[in-house]
Amino acid sequence: MDILNYLRNASLCMALCYLPYLLIFKRLTFFSANRFYLLLIVAASLIIPALHIHIKVSEPLAVQHINQHIVVPVHSGSIETENLLPAAKQQFYFNWMQIAGFAYGIVCLVMLAKLFYSIFKIVKQARSGGVMVGNNRVVENQNANNSSFFNIIFLHSKNADRLEVEQVLTHEKAHARLLHSADNLFIEMVKVFFWFNPFIYLIAKALKEVHEYEVDHAVKKIFDPKQYASLLLRLSARPAINLTNQFSAYTLKARITMLFKPRSSGYKKWCYALILPVLLATGYWFSIERAYSATSIKKEFVLVLDAGHGGQDSGSHGIGGRYEKDLTLLLVKQIKSVAEQRGIKTILTRSDDQSLDMYHRVVNNADAFISIHMNSTGLGLLDKQRNGMSILVSKKNPVYPRSEKLAANVKMSLQQLKGVNQEHKIVLETQQNLYTLSHTNAPAILIEMGYITNQNDVNYVLDPHSRHAIAEKIIDGVMAYGNSK
Repeated sequence: MDILNYLRNASLCMALCYLPYLLIFKRLTFFSANRFYLLLIVAASLIIPALHIHIKVSEPLAVQHINQHIVVPVHSGSIETENLLPAAKQQFYFNWMQIAGFAYGIVCLVMLAKLFYSIFKIVKQARSGGVMVGNNRVVENQNANNSSFFNIIFLHSKNADRLEVEQVLTHEKAHARLLHSADNLFIEMVKVFFWFNPFIYLIAKALKEVHEYEVDHAVKKIFDPKQYASLLLRLSARPAINLTNQFSAYTLKARITMLFKPRSSGYKKWCYALILPVLLATGYWFSIERAYSATSIKKEFVLVLDAGHGGQDSGSHGIGGRYEKDLTLLLVKQIKSVAEQRGIKTILTRSDDQSLDMYHRVVNNADAFISIHMNSTGLGLLDKQRNGMSILVSKKNPVYPRSEKLAANVKMSLQQLKGVNQEHKIVLETQQNLYTLSHTNAPAILIEMGYITNQNDVNYVLDPHSRHAIAEKIIDGVMAYGNSK
């Protein structure tokens, strides 16, 4: 799965799920329910984009007008021998995605180190002194502010009378009993990986507020609300560490308003029924992968699959000592398996590691011909940045318009894949001198399944789940073509 797509989708999910809280739930006094909702939307935002639910739509892919998608490149090298060099002139360029990924990782490490340092600092302060009071360890006058972290309570009792100390202790004990520090720790961990997302900070702030509302309403059942509100004003302070629950640190005006606000009507709890449609909507947009394909083809359809190279012709050499001939055969066998499950008769030009010349790859009696290859650059393994798939057709093909139509359907289907082609969309190219495509008397295309010199492209082909997804998309495109003839 493409980590950048995941981070983007998870961030969007947080944003969409936060809106109901901002517009509706924030005004209600159901503080425990609000706390649950805020934690739920963060957890759901982490899980939903990682799910992949495949749904087949029994309609053929719409065929777009082709000409506006075709790139006619300047090709160098001998195409007759299928020495498949890149279609466009190669250029050196910075891989900005890799640079961005490196910068992202560095910031994550810094955030993680900062989090661990904060925990270390809290534990170190707790060990420096303190006494056990019930289930809590109370550390007096080690911190300028009153705060707590799990069952560790930092009490600043200087210049405070007995009643004020008792109110502060009751407040912090409530935080410990309700495990608010667990919430804070979870959110801080999420921040480590989503530091770029402003909504995680808004959610963190909202959760801190809800914690205080929840505790304030517990305390006012024991002490006089007016005295307690006065204490909040007198001891107000900003938090030193985000992990701790800080006494009187957050939005004093809102806290005091909530402290004296009547409980919301019970029927308003029905507002939380919005959680279900919100989760269903985000799940639909971020988890469901729609494959627009026919469930069956209209007539007996013969598909010829050609695994590029073979035998002594190993093709391009790539990452990890991989040979192009091995990866293409692996892909062709997967495509054949999916095609036959869909009722398509499939013929392979080679089913093992054998040498075939161009003449023996040409076919005349088929409904479609697809040749599978892996791309490489003229620099070979010196250029590991170039990536992405491309589809080639030949203008010399006897049924070129139908080849063009087949290529368009397969291209549109393959572009639904996730985790590949991060830098550009799949390119559809026309060539004059591809022997197999030019001499095959059937709609014929050649698919470059990524660059054998790119680690991500090779890993994608080697991964069984991704390889099956590739095969599914190719056959989706073939069936859409077959049903639109």
